[in-house]
Amino acid sequence: MITKSDILANAGQYTAQELIEFIVNGVVTFDDLFHQTTLPLSASVEQVIKQYQLEVETEAWRTTCATNTLAVVNEFLKYFPNGQYAQKAKQLKARLEETQMAVNPLEDPWEIVDTGSISSLKLYIEQFPNGKYVKEAKRLINNLRREEIIGYDKDALTFTIKNIQADRAVINKDEEIFKTIVSYLKRGKISHQDLIMMIAKDRNLLRASVINMLLEEEHISYKDFSLIGIEKKFIRHLAARRSLQRFDTPIKLEQINKVSTEVYFWGIPSSGKSCALGAILSVAGMGTVAKSMMKDNDCQGYGYMNRLSALFTTSHGNVCTLPESTSIYSTYEMGFDLLDNQNQLHPITCIDLAGELVRCMYKYDANELLSDDEKEALETLTNILVDHRTNNRKIHIFVIEYGAEDRLYEGLNQQTYLDAALRYVNRTGIFKNDTDAVYLMITKVDKAEAPKGQLATFLYDYITNNYSGFFNGLVHICKEAEINEGKVDIIPFSLGKVCFQDYCIFDERPAAYVVNKLLNTTKGIRQSRLHRILRILSE
Repeated sequence: MITKSDILANAGQYTAQELIEFIVNGVVTFDDLFHQTTLPLSASVEQVIKQYQLEVETEAWRTTCATNTLAVVNEFLKYFPNGQYAQKAKQLKARLEETQMAVNPLEDPWEIVDTGSISSLKLYIEQFPNGKYVKEAKRLINNLRREEIIGYDKDALTFTIKNIQADRAVINKDEEIFKTIVSYLKRGKISHQDLIMMIAKDRNLLRASVINMLLEEEHISYKDFSLIGIEKKFIRHLAARRSLQRFDTPIKLEQINKVSTEVYFWGIPSSGKSCALGAILSVAGMGTVAKSMMKDNDCQGYGYMNRLSALFTTSHGNVCTLPESTSIYSTYEMGFDLLDNQNQLHPITCIDLAGELVRCMYKYDANELLSDDEKEALETLTNILVDHRTNNRKIHIFVIEYGAEDRLYEGLNQQTYLDAALRYVNRTGIFKNDTDAVYLMITKVDKAEAPKGQLATFLYDYITNNYSGFFNGLVHICKEAEINEGKVDIIPFSLGKVCFQDYCIFDERPAAYVVNKLLNTTKGIRQSRLHRILRILSE
């Protein structure tokens, strides 16, 4: 199947008639061929296509004038927004809108407003200055004017979607993204084919819930997914409407009570930290790396640990559903013992630190006002790593999402917040004395286009190019504190194949690597000896 990008990249290889057929079939537009080809068209080919465009537009304008309805005018402007008759079409549209409002004064005037047209929205405000939807009309006008600046194409829509996903002020992100996509489609800013190509380029651009909204309104179909190569397993899972795993908010964590190695996971919201933990816990309990996993049912995050560890245990090549985002202010404690192949027990406590912590640290340093939830998140960290700090050995793992270096959170990027976390670490000295290792885990590395066999080098270059200040700061701390000979190892991590953000065909190998690393880094104890130690401590 020839795609739009293929055509635009190799437009010079096609005849004028072939290009016209592509236009007729909706694969490309006139505007695409004139302005978005890699190399300009030859003069002869361009002349033929422009002549064809003129004939098509002229005939369409005759039909529009003869029909003289608002729907047809809107359809004309959708296909020829910048054509030779565009101005006349806009004038006709304004007259028809005014007439329609005058003829139907008893109808809700908002129902006939074209919310994708600035002139239509301004007409509504002029005629109904105290109308119910004046505020909404002004908001839409501002959005349309903003779009005029940033553009209306696929890239602009992708940019807008990612901004909505990162915007804490948007309560229902899925609904807002759905409305934005529909608006682009209805106004002809993107085509159905454009939307499908966006999903083909990044199958995790949209969550399953947004995809389902688009399916219900028939903006896309299940067949579209097959055509762009999405596995049938994912399509069937999508059709089954599998619900996401939800987690309860835990009680506040005051201190770590277990005699163990404490493993801290740091990362901003949406970095993939909780899913990575779920994969690690699932593999730890499979009996393939560690012989067994014995969970502590008295730890604060026992329920959370059970749900996380069950996420991938029964996948075996099938599609599993990823968990819903956890509370960004909650810290979870998960205690367990791993039995290695030498029958030694490794007591471990994993601490999933609140995702909002790194932003709290930034706000604290910047003297910005903290909410009650943010204050409590920082207080929890102070409790377990400062005020009630144990004598346990510790490992710290910083989680960074691959490809998220330009994503903004309240106007700031990931690097800024990680630097704030580093300042906190430096100021409090929490890595000194009892830290055995500091790791940098890069999640979603399946998106990295690394040459075969060169992933490690590729990721090192990625970190030094995008997070050099943070990485160098970590290395400096490790050298000063004599942690792991001053080294910060980079751990590549992936869940496997992920689609629609919520569905996954699990690959246990990256998680198995982390479990092995934990077994090799933590101290193993013979069971009999461990029991004696625990008895002495209890006495």
